[in-house]
Amino acid sequence: MRTAGVFVLAFVASIVVGVLAFAASSLLPDWDDAAGRGLGEAFRAVLIVVYVIVAVTVYGFAAWRGDRERHLKRGLQILCLVPLLIPVLGLIDNGTHHIQWLREIVGAVQMFVPLWLVALVQWLILHMYLPRRAAHAELVAT
Repeated sequence: MRTAGVFVLAFVASIVVGVLAFAASSLLPDWDDAAGRGLGEAFRAVLIVVYVIVAVTVYGFAAWRGDRERHLKRGLQILCLVPLLIPVLGLIDNGTHHIQWLREIVGAVQMFVPLWLVALVQWLILHMYLPRRAAHAELVAT
């Protein structure tokens, strides 16, 4: 039951950090009109919520595996690399002509930072708790 509580704590903490990072990244300059800005922020908010759920799922599977530390670290690496696929696939689809690089970099920072912080906060909470729990269980068993 304690493990479920740790996952709930990681879920809630990552939502709080994601919302704070979303608010902080919203302070960066935006060159879109009001409607485009509102739709972009709504998309990023939904993306953060979906990413929190995906991260909990990935870490949940990693925690059930044999070598927890290695699988949790691999989950963190995967969750940090997935957002980078969005601009790579966009470049493959659209090419590099007529790109306003400053706008695209600011948009990428606004999208990546909350997602990376969500994955990192969940990993830190699980990394701090799960190894101690395994060591405690070994001490009790002996």
